[in-house]
Amino acid sequence: MTIATAPTTGADWYDNLTEQDQALYDMIEDRCPEFTKLDADQCQEFMDELSEHGITTAQQFEDAYFYQTDSWDAERDFAQYVTEEVNCINLEDLGYLVIDWQATWDSALCYDFFTIEFDSETYFFNSNF
Repeated sequence: MTIATAPTTGADWYDNLTEQDQALYDMIEDRCPEFTKLDADQCQEFMDELSEHGITTAQQFEDAYFYQTDSWDAERDFAQYVTEEVNCINLEDLGYLVIDWQATWDSALCYDFFTIEFDSETYFFNSNF
């Protein structure tokens, strides 16, 4: 005889987390509001992936989280974002340049950042948190 158990709700999952993991999840939800639509298993899966990269606290997440995109070409999108928005380079002023954003990622940025692909988004984290 099999006894059916009720599925774990998001509230039950959250309540069963350690205080440190609750703070981590709160930080994730603060930075990535789309996490409110995910179920407990998906949230745990993302937190497990973070843990594999050494991110186990809210402070580490805050220090490492850098960018996210749903672009099909996420690495190129990120390279352009870093160049234009973070480094404040106005490429319109340099209109004669041809930039290979994927080569920029491959040769310069991929050493300092790692990605997690999750729920149709690519999350970029600084490896030096």
